[in-house]
Amino acid sequence: MQKLDGVEDLRVRRTRKLLQQALIEVTVEKGFAALTVRDITRRAMVNRSTFYRHYLDKYDLLEQHINEIYEVLEEEVGIIGEGRHEGLIELLKQIQQFPDFYRVVLSAKADAFLSQRFRQQTQQRVLAYFQQTFPEAVSDPDRPPLDLKFTTVASAGCSALAWWLEQEQPSTPEQFAHWLQQLFYDIAVSTLKPKT
Repeated sequence: MQKLDGVEDLRVRRTRKLLQQALIEVTVEKGFAALTVRDITRRAMVNRSTFYRHYLDKYDLLEQHINEIYEVLEEEVGIIGEGRHEGLIELLKQIQQFPDFYRVVLSAKADAFLSQRFRQQTQQRVLAYFQQTFPEAVSDPDRPPLDLKFTTVASAGCSALAWWLEQEQPSTPEQFAHWLQQLFYDIAVSTLKPKT
């Protein structure tokens, strides 16, 4: 793949941003299941051929959009540990910017496919983060498996995000990130420290 020059790279990023914005807007209006590539390209005001230069289909667009959201967490510092929730704050700001979309993803009436993909990504990333952060953690046959613990933490995180949206974001992203960090850290410490 040839390297893009600065102007071309800027154009590509702008086009991808337009397509992702269209995905968000039309998903809120129609639901993801009813959404078509034509809907997305019309809203973004780009040609279908342009769409297919960047994405295979609407599922690929969704997948890459979710990946980019979570890259924010990974590029920052992480979501667990004292003073280490800058990435989570950025994620919450993204959610705050598009609350209707994330209600479609996380609420009790969520689109099933969207909800499943977002939750799977969350669980995978939390599991990877815990494994990196707590490499000394070992399974104990008398306690739940580690991946079950991590999946539970990730599910709790998604439920907490849904609560924040349903309550119309009653706190700032910074305050809510601090609360989540406390909850996650407490769960992590209590589930990972060995029994005495």
